[in-house]
Amino acid sequence: MDTFEELGSCGIFCANCGNYKKNENCQGCRNETELLEDCPTRICAINKGILFCGQCADFPCSILSDFYFDGKPSHKQAYQNMLEINEIGAAAWLLRQQEEQVDKE
Repeated sequence: MDTFEELGSCGIFCANCGNYKKNENCQGCRNETELLEDCPTRICAINKGILFCGQCADFPCSILSDFYFDGKPSHKQAYQNMLEINEIGAAAWLLRQQEEQVDKE
């Protein structure tokens, strides 16, 4: 995966994404042509030509509010992730996630 490919458009780190876990050959939400469960944030980000929702002038929008607060813990965490990404930058956030993933292994 490329530099930002482990960052889902919604703010989920790939290793924590349900689609990624179900599809061991997943290439990230921007590269896959069809996900097992498509995500409205993915579709919107692709249509707007942005890498992740935090780059959008409308962040956070109604699509994200519905997604982030739908009761799924990983989606709620994605909102916190996106706030952190906007604060420290995507590269620093990804590095932190990758280091945490190594620590879990």
